[in-house]
Amino acid sequence: MIWCAIGDSFTYLNDHLNETGYRVKKGYITRVCEKISGITVNNMGINGSTTEDWLKVAIPKADFYTILLGTNDWHHHIPVGGTEDFKHAQKGTILGNLGDLVKRIREKASDAPVIIMNPVERGDFVCIDDPENNARGSYAPDGGQMLAAIADQIFLECRGEKIYPVDLHKRCGFLQENVVHFKRVKKDGRYQNLPYPDYVDVPYDPLNDEYPYPPEAVHMTYDGLHPSDEGSEVIAQILAETINKILGGQQD
Repeated sequence: MIWCAIGDSFTYLNDHLNETGYRVKKGYITRVCEKISGITVNNMGINGSTTEDWLKVAIPKADFYTILLGTNDWHHHIPVGGTEDFKHAQKGTILGNLGDLVKRIREKASDAPVIIMNPVERGDFVCIDDPENNARGSYAPDGGQMLAAIADQIFLECRGEKIYPVDLHKRCGFLQENVVHFKRVKKDGRYQNLPYPDYVDVPYDPLNDEYPYPPEAVHMTYDGLHPSDEGSEVIAQILAETINKILGGQQD
């Protein structure tokens, strides 16, 4: 069985663990393959990608596909769209772009199951290799949209014949309280390990401050955004369960 994994950094990092500072030992794809034998993976993950970035990507033939996108769309203020966008693959919204992606998958593999997952909650992201690459968490709207609302729409609208929506957002248990144990920031002139929501709006200087997520801060993520081993295992368990049901002829 050939699995084509489409996604952003969550998918990409599975094969680039050095970019996690080796804080992650195994990504979610590797963990799924350990649970289900006989799968060959084509990992097409593109770091930092939105659904728009996938509009011109050539899709290969496979036996089944997974799609995990949306968190970067939220950050880049791409509108979520509605039912007709997905149904008619009307490009320009998250749902429309996903519809176009499914349409092109169907051109390569008309009967292949397509599993569409939605994004999980994220805290304040600070890149471990480049602290100047950072972003506010999903506890606040970005471009007028809440990530949770986008996740809900993806789960509700991305469904159909041999299209299997998976609600990672609700099922994985990524919460603002557990994406990290704490964020190490300077407050009142000294470093403090602050849990959510105490760290919200406390300034962070990427050029002069310590990296805010030392190893002991790691919980569901290792950098406020990307899954740690614990987070990757939760995603893998849900996805492996879904794949097993599909391969067994049962729709989730």
